[in-house]
Amino acid sequence: MKNHYEKLVEALGVEKKRAVSRSQLPIILEKVSAEVFDRLLSENYGIELNFREREWFAVDGKELRGSILSVEKRGEAVVLAVSQGSGETLVQGYYCGEKESEVPIVRLLLQTDDLSKQKVSLDALHCKPKTLEIIAQSKGSYLVGLKKNQKQLAKQISRTVENQASLFRDSEIEKGHGRIEERSYEFYDILEMQKEEKWNSCKLKTVIRVVRETEEVRSGKRSQQEAFYLTNEVGNYEELSRAIRGHWKVETNNHIRDVSLKEDKLRSKKRSCKELWQA
Repeated sequence: MKNHYEKLVEALGVEKKRAVSRSQLPIILEKVSAEVFDRLLSENYGIELNFREREWFAVDGKELRGSILSVEKRGEAVVLAVSQGSGETLVQGYYCGEKESEVPIVRLLLQTDDLSKQKVSLDALHCKPKTLEIIAQSKGSYLVGLKKNQKQLAKQISRTVENQASLFRDSEIEKGHGRIEERSYEFYDILEMQKEEKWNSCKLKTVIRVVRETEEVRSGKRSQQEAFYLTNEVGNYEELSRAIRGHWKVETNNHIRDVSLKEDKLRSKKRSCKELWQA
């Protein structure tokens, strides 16, 4: 914006004023009403955004333990894209854990039913340029965990967080199951951070540092965990905080499948789940 400000002023025919700074822009965008924005797009450009274009989907896989034979370490697995709001499964796929990986199945699902155009939360297994590029190029949004499987990027993120002021902070306290859990969220701008070239097409913009402090009510024992998440979103801080928590909706869905539908009792391997899916 700053580099092309003169051209923007001339093209739009507006009064020349001081350009908005990089740190102020996310704060301004966060205050934009989605409903009003939808109406303006519809009235002026004939574009209408449907509900799902503003909905988060949690993508994750689970292994059907009952399909693991005594001579094998892995069994059949299912991958789900579950609405964080309604719990509805949009798309799902299958693979054999003994021979295949979850990663290519997720990439295939992202290109099914326009999932890549939605808002998608993923665990750290899918923090890979090729996967995130699919979503970024489709103009979708992603929220993905970052762990030591991406060592170089993790080091760069750690340095950035240490040497930069946060854009926004949020926190929440949850009580239940005999413990008190406090989660804090810190947001940092990484748009101009030096990265390896392979990440350029992913359009990384924001990193979220999550610190979870847990206290066991009965014993008083305390513990702390730290996690990082990456996104190509700017602003929408509170929504992103909810999306991190909501990602585990898929875990609840998997529990229902195990308890109610007895999927973990699956014993037949005459035809794999993937073969049934493709059929």
